[in-house]
Amino acid sequence: MIFILTIMLKFDRQHAIEEMLKENGSILVTDVCARLNCSDQTIRRDLQELESKGQIIRVHGGAYLPTSEDKGAPIQLRVLLIPKEKEVIANIAVSNFIDENDVIMMDSSTTCLTMAKAILAKKLPVTIITNSLSIVSLFSNQEQNSSLICIGGHYNKRSSSFVGDDTISTIAQYVADKSFISCNALDYKHGLLDNNDRQKMVRATMLRNSKMHYLLVDHTKFDDVGNYIISDYATIDGGIITDQKPPKKWMDFFNSRQIKVLW
Repeated sequence: MIFILTIMLKFDRQHAIEEMLKENGSILVTDVCARLNCSDQTIRRDLQELESKGQIIRVHGGAYLPTSEDKGAPIQLRVLLIPKEKEVIANIAVSNFIDENDVIMMDSSTTCLTMAKAILAKKLPVTIITNSLSIVSLFSNQEQNSSLICIGGHYNKRSSSFVGDDTISTIAQYVADKSFISCNALDYKHGLLDNNDRQKMVRATMLRNSKMHYLLVDHTKFDDVGNYIISDYATIDGGIITDQKPPKKWMDFFNSRQIKVLW
């Protein structure tokens, strides 16, 4: 009898998790624990089982449902992933490639959000052009020396950013000194890859409308997968900034194309 009750409770828990995912698109382990009054070990086991059935995708601290338009994790989960590595990348970028009075374009990646925090902490007088509502919100209640240009358009809750034709046409009205973008994956043949067609268009437009171009990618992006091509490597003339030395095969690849890599 006790065995049957345990199975039913497990079924009910996993059903509740699935309903939360359908409602919100993503969940945090801490939120599920509080809502279902369970330990984090129990919820993590449930998530592991659901993932093994191909129903969800787990990441550190939570899980999400991929969509036909975007197979990547929502921003609520991405901000939890490898924060120290993103800080390393952000500090390299700000310390080495940001000058006073620069006009810079930044995408809606959480790595650029971390970079914006570094700019704010250093009180650098720059102009930031971004489609990221998270970056704009970061500066909104803080004393800072930077100017912000928020690129509007269709609001995408999953990425806390603006996308679409209006976004693209507005970005195209500016020319920045530098652009800093991230991507979902790096591919030998196809270059920088994205999992969202609309975000891909924003990033490609930022590259076209800036004079120098920098790619911010942590070590997990090497040999990952994506469906949409942002750009080839020749566009990244400023360099690739990452958190650790890439594998030898990637370093050989970048060296053969005279692409600067910093970590």
